[in-house]
Amino acid sequence: GGSYGGFMTFMAMFKTDAFAAGAALRPVADWAHYNHGYTSNILNTPDVDPDAYLRSSPIEFAAGLKRPLLICSGVLDDNVFFQDSVRMVQKLIELKNPNFEFAVYPIEAHGFREPTSWLDEYRRIYKLMEREVKGRDLAKQ
Repeated sequence: GGSYGGFMTFMAMFKTDAFAAGAALRPVADWAHYNHGYTSNILNTPDVDPDAYLRSSPIEFAAGLKRPLLICSGVLDDNVFFQDSVRMVQKLIELKNPNFEFAVYPIEAHGFREPTSWLDEYRRIYKLMEREVKGRDLAKQ
């Protein structure tokens, strides 16, 4: 999933092992570091309701990652800042979790523009799904 879908991918991968793999594109990792105007209408602000941010930010649940996860982010993202993905990657490193890959797109913003970036991102997703999902009987996991 991308953007909010990336947030949903994080939460699904961190809070359940129902999925064989996931790809989080331009994902929100921590609502406290996202667009204040958008987030405060839903969760108040971190100083008013810190518990809401703790309960709803994927970075707080990163220890639950058990299956392969691909994280893709553009360095120039002006919506979900690149630093958000970097913080998530650092958290996974600190947790000594080997189940993730990180793809960085140095010239891309939130909506990729370069065909080569799109191609690379979707090749990575395809390879992940071919390796982790294709032919797997998910009902037996």
